[in-house]
Amino acid sequence: MKKLFYIFFSFQVIFLCGQESAVIFPNHLLKTQVVNLGKGDSLTYYQCHVDNAAQQLVKENGEVISGKTKQISITEKFILINEGGKYRLKYFTSTYSNMPNRKFAYLKLVEKKYWDFKLAKDTYLSERDVLMFAAIENKSHEAIEYDFPINKYNTNALIITNKKVMKHVIVEGNYLLKKNLEGLN
Repeated sequence: MKKLFYIFFSFQVIFLCGQESAVIFPNHLLKTQVVNLGKGDSLTYYQCHVDNAAQQLVKENGEVISGKTKQISITEKFILINEGGKYRLKYFTSTYSNMPNRKFAYLKLVEKKYWDFKLAKDTYLSERDVLMFAAIENKSHEAIEYDFPINKYNTNALIITNKKVMKHVIVEGNYLLKKNLEGLN
């Protein structure tokens, strides 16, 4: 009896240690890119959206010059890394409000230095936040020609890349990763 217990226990340990992900994805999210992330793999997300913002300039002497509120395009960068079942997020912001290549033609997005991305947060995500990446991708649809220009009339766009994936989708509604991830608030 003890021998049978140890054999059963050993199989459970081997099974649990061999699993890549501690996150359990529901069936409707199984076709998303997050599910396919193996240990050590990462996905880079660029989310481009239009939002109301008031730009401010701070002069060297500390004087602040404020502009009026207007709609500007904002791009945020998220790098999601699977570290053996724990998902790490590196979140970047940019001071550059207009993407230089206003069309992501044929998904040949090449990040430029002058986009000025700065690391704003490096954190591990909860299961809920990992599922949020999959849910937002699942809520999206493939971009068509009319979706490419980024202007004040666009809905938000999500570009998902890594060595094997280059995907440009449109996310209907106000589903922004930044606003929906508990780990960034």
